[in-house]
Amino acid sequence: MFESVAKTLLKECEGRSMLMSFYIDCDRSRRSVKEISIDLKNLQKKAIEEGALFCGESDCKQYSEKITSILNRLNEELVHGGLGEAKGIACFVDLQGDYYRFVELPTPVKNQVKFSDHPFLAPLIETLCPHKLTLVAVVEARRANFFRVYASTVDKLLTLEEDVPPKVKSAGWYGLEETRIKRHVENHVKNHLKNVAATLRALYEDEDYSLILVGGNSNYALVVADLIKEIITSVPIDVSAELGITDQSHAVVEAVTTYALKSFVVESSKLVEEIITEYEKGGLAVAGLRGVVYASNLFAVHQLLIDEYEPVAGKQCQSCGALGVDEVECPLCHGEMGEIEDLIDLLIYKTLRDNGDVLVIGGQSPLREYDGIGASLRFAV
Repeated sequence: MFESVAKTLLKECEGRSMLMSFYIDCDRSRRSVKEISIDLKNLQKKAIEEGALFCGESDCKQYSEKITSILNRLNEELVHGGLGEAKGIACFVDLQGDYYRFVELPTPVKNQVKFSDHPFLAPLIETLCPHKLTLVAVVEARRANFFRVYASTVDKLLTLEEDVPPKVKSAGWYGLEETRIKRHVENHVKNHLKNVAATLRALYEDEDYSLILVGGNSNYALVVADLIKEIITSVPIDVSAELGITDQSHAVVEAVTTYALKSFVVESSKLVEEIITEYEKGGLAVAGLRGVVYASNLFAVHQLLIDEYEPVAGKQCQSCGALGVDEVECPLCHGEMGEIEDLIDLLIYKTLRDNGDVLVIGGQSPLREYDGIGASLRFAV
């Protein structure tokens, strides 16, 4: 899902040469709206100063007004509670047109602004990597709530109500009669759980979900998960202990996020191990900055893997655009290489533009021995 967000941004920004990428920490569980607004004003001032250098002094006033307008709009959203459960915001603005987009992020981000001819996506990818488009069912004895969750965005899809008789004592609630009524109640519950599973299947078919999570009553959740696993085999289906009986959006988001982060640690560790193993045996993988740059210049990168994003200075050919680490002469066309401030950002951009995938783990991994970067390849280089 995060790949589609990044690639959608690239597509929307294609051909736009004067872009501002802006990130703001808006975690209201740690800081007040006033404190966040002050940060936003300070970043706005920085954006106007750096924008003048990027855009040129002659157009400084026009672009300053554009930056001020967009960030004032973001501040209004913040003040009036329009950012939902977001703890960070990424903002992308075309300084020469009407295009802008806010992307809500599920975790805080470092406050920063960057001007370029492409959107600065590394912090967005690092934040969104663990998250999958998730279909959630919270199951109780007589009802079930269904949610669509991605990162900090949650939509309640529907509530399923079942007329399950309560277990109350009444005349005849003893002996054989008690057994008969209990069996009657149990049959109603079983039918309810089957209906929950059927509803999950119908909702799953409506959208391209990558994960199904079931919570609520733990006994009922296990039954529903087993039922739906018999129907849907293409995506993981699991029971989340953190997803208790709730219909509160923030509680659902927190539970799904907790599950996503735990799963991501396992999945990314396995992927790092696979890339290093493949590289060491001379297979379809490279590790280390120089090897990744070489593969990228040949359009061979299938999936770029970075353990923790940090900008690294590098080189770029002024003729063909090939990337380099410290070369004086272009390795492809032998043209002159110019200095660039952020080689990692350009590797991410180039990989996505060439229909590759990017994964930023957000912490140190065994890739640290290889400059913190590696890649699986489309073909041998």
